[in-house]
Amino acid sequence: MSKVSYIRRGRAGFTLIELIVVIMILTLITGLAITKLDFLVPKYRLRAATRETASVLKQARSRAAAIGRDIYVRIHLSEGKYEMLVPFEVESQVVLPPDTPPELIPPPEYRYESVFQSELPEKVQFVNVILGSESDQTITSGNAQIRISPFGASDHVIVNFRLEDRDAAIRLNGLTGIISFFEEEKTASELLEDKGD
Repeated sequence: MSKVSYIRRGRAGFTLIELIVVIMILTLITGLAITKLDFLVPKYRLRAATRETASVLKQARSRAAAIGRDIYVRIHLSEGKYEMLVPFEVESQVVLPPDTPPELIPPPEYRYESVFQSELPEKVQFVNVILGSESDQTITSGNAQIRISPFGASDHVIVNFRLEDRDAAIRLNGLTGIISFFEEEKTASELLEDKGD
């Protein structure tokens, strides 16, 4: 009697049911991930706005130190825009004789021009800019101008931001230049607080 040998073949693919199950699992995972990302996007958009604004304040401080003159950061609260204002020397129209003593030469005049402009991400807005502890130093509309000094004697500043129901703030220490970030609105009473942030 002859022995019949059977060769068992391995499966070459997936069944239709297996493919449908895998596609359903991938669809479910993708749906959960998108839902989670939609929830997190506002938080990161608000964080990005605070970081970008803080970056402009840091750049202004570096530039002030480099040129030895005050730099200003102007915030347009209602428009959600901000810009850096840098001084440029105005050419004098007065012609002085070459032998004029230095003490009689008038000091140079400067004109401030915007060298950088940006705006907040969509739906993020400025709540206010706090320049001091007095109520008239909290600016809630119009323009707020932040002075950045090259000598570490700038104003202490808090800038509050809002996106839907989320708040955030940055606080600039005018003496040290350190910028602290918060995920809540800050008030004028917290302008000079230092909790090691």
